[in-house]
Amino acid sequence: MSEATVDIHAIERELRQMWQEQANHPNAGGQAVIRALTLNLIVRVYDDEWAEKALAVAPVLTAQHPNRMVIVIDRPGDKTELQASVQALCTLVNAGRTQVCGEQVTISARGTPAGQLASLVLPLLLPDLPVVLWAPGPQPFTQPLVQRLYRLCDRVIVDSTTFADPVRELGALAAFEQTTNGSPAISDLGWTRLTPWRELTAQFFDTRPFLPHLHRIDEIVIEYAANTTINPVGALLFVGWLASCLKWIPLEDAVGIEGEIIRLYLRRPAVGVGPSAIRLVNVEIRPVQHSGEGFVRLSMRAVDNQQASFDVELIDDEGHACTRATIAGTAPIERTVSIEQPTLADLLASELRLLSRDRTFAAALQVAGGLARRCALH
Repeated sequence: MSEATVDIHAIERELRQMWQEQANHPNAGGQAVIRALTLNLIVRVYDDEWAEKALAVAPVLTAQHPNRMVIVIDRPGDKTELQASVQALCTLVNAGRTQVCGEQVTISARGTPAGQLASLVLPLLLPDLPVVLWAPGPQPFTQPLVQRLYRLCDRVIVDSTTFADPVRELGALAAFEQTTNGSPAISDLGWTRLTPWRELTAQFFDTRPFLPHLHRIDEIVIEYAANTTINPVGALLFVGWLASCLKWIPLEDAVGIEGEIIRLYLRRPAVGVGPSAIRLVNVEIRPVQHSGEGFVRLSMRAVDNQQASFDVELIDDEGHACTRATIAGTAPIERTVSIEQPTLADLLASELRLLSRDRTFAAALQVAGGLARRCALH
């Protein structure tokens, strides 16, 4: 791995020189070096802590998605400072016989106008490759640099778990996603973190005797970990997912808030009593003290016709959970499962595998965003 601090205008020259050196001086271990780039990844971060996180995930992402990563550390400040560096990121494949390498350009800026930063980033993008922008942190789409770059991107990745005002920003994210209509596609790592819980929920109803109860759900309780911050966005997205899949519609007065507890009221088609009949779905979202992150407990109940309940609850800090399905008149069916806590690199790698708009997420986001906007009015 080679690294050099360069003048901004010499970045491309430094990259060419770096690869020339690789070609002229074979690796000491005898491995062949392959430059294989599949995408451009722009990372906009706003402080040193996030810069370190971006630098930490870069080698992992390169192993799965070799890319040219342009990290822009966009710090506020009265005095303009600008610096850049380049390096190759290589990973061994084929039992250690080949190194597949990507590129990393880091632009460290303070007090630099967004237009100037954008003019530095754009020439660094490789033609004919997808462009992905990862912009963690609060209010990503109000950031001047993001505003200048997002239209040139194929995908923009945000993280709702890093929002400063989660409920309001979720509403804004939904409005933005609807405006873009898939160009660029929008991803949220907060949604990606829900994947294990959505999979476990779906697995309940893969069993034929349980499937009818999916359309009879009347009550949902979601408890999520809230150690330092209150962020119900994941729960709102989960409800949005169920509602968009099952054709639930929020009531006109769909939201009630009591302290930190959010209550939602939706209507669903009643089963077996005519096409216009409806039933109420009550949802309660509440924070609980827990050492982990994300969901702690999910409970779904059907009281229409035959009573049934479906529960998932974390049972320790190691990511183990108990799932329980109970149908009136039968013994509960329980199992212990693992709910993996994916790393930041895992989450990003998962999103980089997507080639187009995630319509399931888009539909869930629109429902969740509407609920969030109503929550923000309270």
